[in-house]
Parts: sequence; structure tokens; C-alpha cells
Amino acid sequence: MRGLVQGQGVRPMIACLATQQSLAGSVCNSSNGVEISASGSAGELETFIDKLRQTFPNIEFSSEPAEHAEIGDFRIVDSHGGDHLHTAVPLDTVTCPDCIKEARSISDRRFGYPFITCAKCGPRYSILRSMPFDRGATTMDRFTMCPRCEAEYRDPLDRRFHAQTICCPDCGPQCWMTDRRGKRVAEASNAIKVIAERIIRGQIVAIKGICGYQLVCDATNDEAVGNLRMRKARPSKPLPVMVDNVDAARRFAHVSDTERAALQSSAGPIVLLRTLGGAKLSPSLSPNLNTIGVMLPTTSLHLMLVNRVGRPLVVTSGNSHGSPIIYKNEVAQQELAFIADVFLHHDREITHPIDDSVVGCIGDRVMTIRAARGIAPMTFAMPTGSPAIATGGHQKVAVAIHTGNSLVLGPHIGDMSHESSRLRFMENVSLLSSLHQVDPSCAVHDQHPEYFTTHWAEQNDVRRSDVQHHHAHVAVAMLEHDLVDRTVLGMSFDGTGYGDDGTIWGGEVLLASAAEYRRLAHVRPFNLPGGEAAIRQPWRIAKSLCSQVGTPIDNVLQYAIEHGPSTSSMGRLFDGVASLVLGIESVDDEGEAAMRLESVCDGEEQAAYRFEFTDSVHFGSPRPASGRGAGGEGLPPSQLDWRPIVRDILTDRDRLSPGRIGMKFHRAVANLVCDLSAQNEKIPCVLCGGVFQNRILMEIIQETACERGLDIRLPGRIPVNDGGLSVGQLVIAQSRQQRNRQPCA
Repeated sequence: MRGLVQGQGVRPMIACLATQQSLAGSVCNSSNGVEISASGSAGELETFIDKLRQTFPNIEFSSEPAEHAEIGDFRIVDSHGGDHLHTAVPLDTVTCPDCIKEARSISDRRFGYPFITCAKCGPRYSILRSMPFDRGATTMDRFTMCPRCEAEYRDPLDRRFHAQTICCPDCGPQCWMTDRRGKRVAEASNAIKVIAERIIRGQIVAIKGICGYQLVCDATNDEAVGNLRMRKARPSKPLPVMVDNVDAARRFAHVSDTERAALQSSAGPIVLLRTLGGAKLSPSLSPNLNTIGVMLPTTSLHLMLVNRVGRPLVVTSGNSHGSPIIYKNEVAQQELAFIADVFLHHDREITHPIDDSVVGCIGDRVMTIRAARGIAPMTFAMPTGSPAIATGGHQKVAVAIHTGNSLVLGPHIGDMSHESSRLRFMENVSLLSSLHQVDPSCAVHDQHPEYFTTHWAEQNDVRRSDVQHHHAHVAVAMLEHDLVDRTVLGMSFDGTGYGDDGTIWGGEVLLASAAEYRRLAHVRPFNLPGGEAAIRQPWRIAKSLCSQVGTPIDNVLQYAIEHGPSTSSMGRLFDGVASLVLGIESVDDEGEAAMRLESVCDGEEQAAYRFEFTDSVHFGSPRPASGRGAGGEGLPPSQLDWRPIVRDILTDRDRLSPGRIGMKFHRAVANLVCDLSAQNEKIPCVLCGGVFQNRILMEIIQETACERGLDIRLPGRIPVNDGGLSVGQLVIAQSRQQRNRQPCA
């Protein structure tokens, strides 16, 4: 059995099924997945295989006759490795309801134990040293099972039968509390009690979770939230909130059935929800936005803490803004001392630090925004190709690896602007390669010559392959929708991507296969006065847009506009429009202006602005690398002209509310997507790039596509932003390899 079959309680379930059929044999973990050897009558074996397929419907099976018949009982035997890993690594999961029930039962021996786990839940990837997944290959190997845990582990009728992370207060990990100087203040359950009291008093606490440290404070205390923002240097980016159950979330946010399922999933992600008015939360949690990130407790420790405090908690990554999550006790004690007032440490080592995952829901579809704990690593079947590593871009970087038989997208690392993030990137490359037992012979990277990830690839003694940023985005969507062998119409809308002509792309319409693409159309270019400064000061973009529709501009600013870098970015267009509509002068994070524009949209507004096309969009076929940038058979790409929209916005500002103007702009972009898709209905249309994280935009596209019968594929499991870029790079490199029959194109 291959796939996600280790660390899920699969072997005990198989042993029970085999015993019910009176089969002899064994089951074990291996580098191939789970291997079963079974003997019995033909009828018994047929029934056994049928039950396996019913019990594990999403798992890949293969079988062959055994050379020798097994005799005796059916047993779980020691695991064995191999030269290469051919199965998915297990993912960290939230504490299951059965374990929570035990932790809450005063008569249970694990009552109040924060590290309770079983065969189906708890830490997996974050504590894994090597595969197959066995206790000896994890950081749990230092905790020797007590007699009672050992008995449960050996009992086929116990739900902890062969649970590799089994432990209890007598033999498992322990926690303790320290002050800023590292002095121990409290131990075990008393530490949790004191930590809760400190949170109620308005202090900030650093807590070591499953996959790294988290900063926690009272989400209803505006002073505490303000202190956290100031100390973490995170002035405006939204902060997520943890509550004990879905009903508690409904007190301050809308929760659909899809969102409820996402909140309660085993991955335990942060789910972006629409806020309700009148909530007793700090207004500083999501300033200027109508959404809030909400999560449920991921461990027994978190649940006990939420219950003891009795209020929603801010639970955010344990780091300074822009740096990777901290996961080592001594490092946290030192580097978080200027943020946290007290600390809650534990002695279970973390090998793979991971942030919390973030998802949003569009109708009944869950869209991953940050693939981390419980979601990544992601494994995709790709049975041919040589081992390769892909580095992603510059923002929201996640490493991907081709193992020779599959693609693996590692968890979110972060932006490469900080040295600490670059060091974490290199650690991830090493850990991912080691865990999957491969030595990549090729490094695939973005075309941007100044990215750290590009420099890293250039400095390594392997073959290199560069991939255009937006083509990689489209390839991600092709993988997501099983279209790798098809030609697609790719709408790649984001903030920044290095173009074939050396300018900044970001509003691209590509006719693409996995190996090649043709640029059919793009957003009309405009300049960014001051270069990157325009990203943090969107008023500059607004002035640049206005300069193209005849609005008088100051001579000094006009000079800056004329000498600024050119871009075709839809993300930057959103920023400029947001500044025009809302008067936004500056922002702290990329995408903030667009998020604020989305938040004010008036859903009652049905009218729309409209893009104009400078020329007809010429469909044909994708072209190889030598033909990059062409719009048709020797024709330049069409331009998607935003100038009529800007003129209308300047007129409407005196007579319409910002909400109505914002909605008309969102409808204009949605109609643009649908109109382009309708021009060639035989080709699937895929959406990719960070602009499509916009919920309002996606809902309009989904509704319009359904009404018009258009084949438009929405983002889903793989992050639509740069977080999935590396796996798209590998798809393209593999396709080029097949086309050119070279190890690296």
C-alpha cells in the first residue's frame, strides 16, 4: 500500500482485518509504504483484499502471489527501509476527540496530560528523523514506555495498539514554565494553570506547540494585543484567534458548513472567516478588514489553556515579524525574551518546525493559502524523472523535491528577505532530501536573477533549470486539476514576477502546456515611481495610473513615474485602485491595500466597470522557449486596458460609496476572466497567483462561470500564491526533460 499510510494507525487496522479472516502473515512499514504478507484460502484472501479497499478507498494497492505461504498468527513486525522512499511522510494531526475525552476525564490516568496521543493523532512529521515511521525514527525514542503504556501498545484490542507516539504522565514528555531570564517558575499541570493566570492578567506567553513556538495573549484585551504587535514589529497584519469550539467562533464570525468542516479537520488550520458586528474582540486583531483567522485547539495543552482562560486567545507564530518560526527551547528563551513575558517549554524535540496552515473557503471549496502543519508535506504521483530540487521564488517560499517517483511540496518557510529565513531554507533542502533518501541532480529556480533562491541554485554543483514565474503558477494549477498532459488557458495574476522581457509581469494570460507557453495577453503596463517603494506606498501607483488618463501630475513625480520600472501586474493594479478609492497612503505588508478594498465591497452593487482589449486575443498553440513572449503567430500579445476603469473611478468618487466602486472593480476583473475563458471554451481555464486569494473575486467568478457554462478551474489544495510555486517548477522541468530527453532542460 502506497500513499499516506504511515502514522495513521493503518497497520493495527490491517492486523485486525486479517485476524477476523483467520489469515496468517504479517504487516510492516517500509520505504515503499505498508507491506502485507498474508496466507489463507482463496475466498478468505479475496474478502480480505475487498475489505482493505473499502477501509482505505484512497490508497494505491498492488499485489502479487507469494513464493512461500505464511503460517501461524497475523503479526505486526519490525519495519525495514530501502534505498529510496516511495511513500508519503505522515502529517501532524490535531488531538482526536477520543484523546480529548480521556484528557478531560478525571478518572482516566491521562487526565490533564497535555501530550496525550494515539495511533490516529498527534505529532508525526514534526518529530520525524527518518522513514519508515516508527518510534525509533522519531524524537519519541528517548521516552521509554512505562509498563502500562507498553501493555496498551501490545494489545490488539486497545486503540493505542502500535501507536508510535504513545505516552502518559509517567513516561512521556513534560512541560514547565520559565520567566524571561529562564528561571523555572512552575512544573507540569501547575505550569499550565499559572500560564493561564498570566494571560488573564494581560501578559504575552510563548508556548511550545507541536511544531514550534507560538505567541499567545488575550484576544479581548486591546492593550495586550497592542503590546504583541509592538514587540513583534507586526503593526497591521491580521492576528489569528483560537477558540474552544465552533459555537464559540460563531459568536464573532460567520461559519458555513464548509468552514466548520475545515475548522474541525485533522489538519487544524487557521480558517479565514467573515466577521460579525459587535464581537467582544480587540479591534486591533484585523484592522480595516472584515475577516478574521480562527482556529480550534490543536492539542490537549491548547484546549486546557483556552478553557482555563475562558476567552478567545491570539495564537500566532513564535518569531519576530518576517523571520521563521522558532522551535528550539534555548533559542526561544533567548530570542523571544523581548516579546514574551513568560514561557511554556516542553522536552519533546522538534525536527521539522512548521507554522500553522491557513485556508479560506469559496462556497463548498477549501482553498489553501499557507500549506504548513497538517497539510504539508504534500505528495503527488510523478512516476518518471530524475531527482531534482525546486526552490520557489522570493516570497512565501516552500521547497519541493522530485524523488524519482513523486513530487513532494514541503511546508511553508517564508520570505527570503531575512538571513534567518535563508538559513531555514537551506535546512529544509537538506532535511527534505535526507528524509526522502534522494540526492538531487538538478536545481530548478525562478528566472529572477537577484532572488536568493536563484543564487543558491547557481552556487550548487548540480545542473540548473530556470522557469518563468507565471508559467510555474500555471503548472501548479495544472497539477491541481490533473491537467498536466493538457493545454490550458492560464490566468496568472499576482504582484511580482520576472518577465521574459526583463520587466515585472503579474497580469498574464498564457496559453500553456507543461513544457511551454505563449503570452496571449497581459494587463496594460504602467510604471512604479520609486520602484519597490510603490508597493508599500500605493499612492504612488495611483498617481502612475492617473498619469495615463490625463490627470495633471507634479513635474517631480512625473519624472519618477517615467523613470520607474514597468509592470503589467494585476496585484499592483489592485493596490493603485485601492489607494484611489480608499485614500490609502501606505501599508505595512504587500497585498494589504487590496485586502482593504475587498473588505469594503458592497455586495448589493451589480454594475461593473470594464477592461478594454487593444487587440483580439489570438489563440493558437503554446511555443517552446525560443518563442516566449509572443502573442500569436508573430503577433504581439493583446493588452488588457484598465484606463477606462480608472476614468470611471475618478468620476464615481464624487457620487458613489467606496463599497460600490470597489465592487464594480471586482466585477470588472471577474468579467475579464470569464470573457477570456469564453473566447475558447474548448480549453480548460485555470486561475493562479496571489490575486485569486480574493474571496469576493472568486465568488463572482464561480457564480458567473456557472451561469455561462465555462470550464474555469478554481484553486484548491495547493497554495494559489507563491507557496506552491516550487512544485510547478518541477512539473515544468520534468515535462521539458521528457520532451528533450535531457536530465535537466
